[in-house]
Amino acid sequence: MSRMRVGWLLGSVALGAASCGGGGGGGSTTSTLQGQVTVPAVSAQGARRAAEHARLPMVPGEVVVWLEQPGVAPDLTAQGLDLLRSDRGPVAVYRVREATARPSMADAVQIEFSAEYATATAALAVEDAVGIRDAEPNYVYQRTGLTTGTAPAATGGGGTIPNDPFLGFQWHYDQLNLRQAWALTQGSASTVVAVIDTGIVAAHPDFDPGRFVPGFDMILDPASAGDGNGRDPNPNDEGDGNGLQPSSFHGTHVAGTIGARTNNSLGIAGVDWTCKLMVLRALGKGGGTNEDIANSILFAARLTNASGTLPAQRADVINMSLGGPGSSSLLTNACNAADAEGCLIVAAAGNDNTSTAFTPASIPVVVSVGATDLARRRAPYSNFSNTIDLWAPGGNMAADLNGDQRPDGVLSNMATDTGTFLFAFENGTSMASPHVAGVAALLKAANPVLTSTNLRAILTGNTQAGVSLPNNGRLMDALAAVQGALGGGTGTAPVLVATPTALDFGQNSNAEFLNMENRGGGRLVSPGFGTSPNVPWLTVTDASTNPPANISADVLRVAINRASLAAGTNQTTLTIGYLVEGTTTEQTVDIDIRVQNGAPPTSTDTVFVLLVDAATLDSIAQDDTTAAAQFRYTLAEVPTGTYLLAAGTDRDNDGFIGDPGELFGMWPLLDTPLDLEVTGGTDLSGLDFLLEELDSTPTSRTAGRWQPLRLLRSGATEDAGRGQ
Repeated sequence: MSRMRVGWLLGSVALGAASCGGGGGGGSTTSTLQGQVTVPAVSAQGARRAAEHARLPMVPGEVVVWLEQPGVAPDLTAQGLDLLRSDRGPVAVYRVREATARPSMADAVQIEFSAEYATATAALAVEDAVGIRDAEPNYVYQRTGLTTGTAPAATGGGGTIPNDPFLGFQWHYDQLNLRQAWALTQGSASTVVAVIDTGIVAAHPDFDPGRFVPGFDMILDPASAGDGNGRDPNPNDEGDGNGLQPSSFHGTHVAGTIGARTNNSLGIAGVDWTCKLMVLRALGKGGGTNEDIANSILFAARLTNASGTLPAQRADVINMSLGGPGSSSLLTNACNAADAEGCLIVAAAGNDNTSTAFTPASIPVVVSVGATDLARRRAPYSNFSNTIDLWAPGGNMAADLNGDQRPDGVLSNMATDTGTFLFAFENGTSMASPHVAGVAALLKAANPVLTSTNLRAILTGNTQAGVSLPNNGRLMDALAAVQGALGGGTGTAPVLVATPTALDFGQNSNAEFLNMENRGGGRLVSPGFGTSPNVPWLTVTDASTNPPANISADVLRVAINRASLAAGTNQTTLTIGYLVEGTTTEQTVDIDIRVQNGAPPTSTDTVFVLLVDAATLDSIAQDDTTAAAQFRYTLAEVPTGTYLLAAGTDRDNDGFIGDPGELFGMWPLLDTPLDLEVTGGTDLSGLDFLLEELDSTPTSRTAGRWQPLRLLRSGATEDAGRGQ
């Protein structure tokens, strides 16, 4: 990227005066100085605001405004702004003439001389102009989820309720007591959820085409949209890859959490089994502008917008797994307008691990959602501002607390640039937000007369106890919320809820407690306990002061005997059985148990990281890393090509990785490795993946297993552990 250095050259000017002789002299003894002083268009305070705004991502030179009268844009040419577009709705965009002659901050220019500063200054100068309610730069927002792992394609399988074979990997539903909520409602086809995101790959087999209602591609810029025509009625996700990184297909993942096909013996379950999905594409290559996002909100609310069309039915719920720093008057106006129409708006709180507010989640009418991990703690990346209304599972790809050999991400539908359909683990507040949107749809199905105000009150007023989240944060409880929508729990069938849904004893704890609660009417009796696998080191007793005859408000003490534990990580599943009084059909609740006995082992193995040719499996590059380097690696000077990324140990010193008894893994997962496209001069980072100990040689590529791979050099080398 070219860089421009801008500065001031201060010249010196000598001013001389002739001395006057007695009696006077011949010419003038003074000089005339001429110049021009530029008066700032805004006050000193406004200049500070302009500098703050200029630092936010934007489209340089574009000011977007909310009009007092939709479609009537005032003439601002005298203020240096030319009208670019004014559609039928309340959103218009102006071009800032001064900004067009200035370089961008991306070219290393000082902020005061940048196109972004000129844009922010112009927006502040006209925000109170006649005919304009608010004005601001046309900010750019990003998705708030991170794609980091995949699961295999579905091939059938069983389950309880529902029968989707990957439901067992969706720990995030158990955290919300969602299975118990499904006993009361699975959703309604009369409920519409709008997904404002990157669009969707609707052909994914775990979407039901009949679930989609017409949406819109609201991306104006054809280069960002990738479809060559800007705004159009087709919200298909054309991909947002940039040649350095593959496309995210973020909207497909988000929509899958809300409404994937459920109980169809394929793939995953969605939160709502039957709601309609309205897809609005607002994020493309490089993100999305607040102009496009605002028009998407208006479309979802069935309000006049830039598309010139209206949906047959407005959305009941709007999900936005996107955002950015700062504030936006444009998005605030759009959200307020949608809220006034009865839309409940849900948005991700952001992934910057900060207490700073995030837009649009921080807008007062929006339900802001933070992310939890499997243990109901704040996910390490999640923002934690005091504007967060609810918390929901967003996952943590760096952990595997339940020991299922999969990262603790949120599992949902996914696709690739090559047209493959699969299921992926992701983490982020982007993954937390659609859980809330999906449960809100269940509430609307349970009680169709609920308003957006009712939905918000029920969601935030019926949450889980016993959590420790920032600012006394509230973790969503799907069952409690659905019961609240139905008028309370006593009128529903008895159902047992145990919290927390997983127990991690760590290295030191010997006892943890489970709170048992009957969330319905009637009585629950005769609890029984069992573990799978059966383990001798765990005991369960009722720790209630006066254990009642029926299960209600019981506290179970789960204790471990560390003397009976093997060194390392010990795991089992505690199954609690119960009966509804007067029936003979036993129901169960499962609790994942994990105990670390002794310090986690530090591997003394050298891990060999290989880049191999995707077609021939010939090794192209290698790095060796150890625990001292935290198993970081670097593969430098890689030529253009299509590769697979593998890593493993060579415990038998045969010069190959991937033999039985060795640690081995492929990026992003051993079950479903993906091709890695490398082009000259590009850098790729964040290529993290898990290793697992092999019990058999991975020889079949079609089954997702791989032949042992030859090392370029074996044994500990002088550059082992150099990876950064």
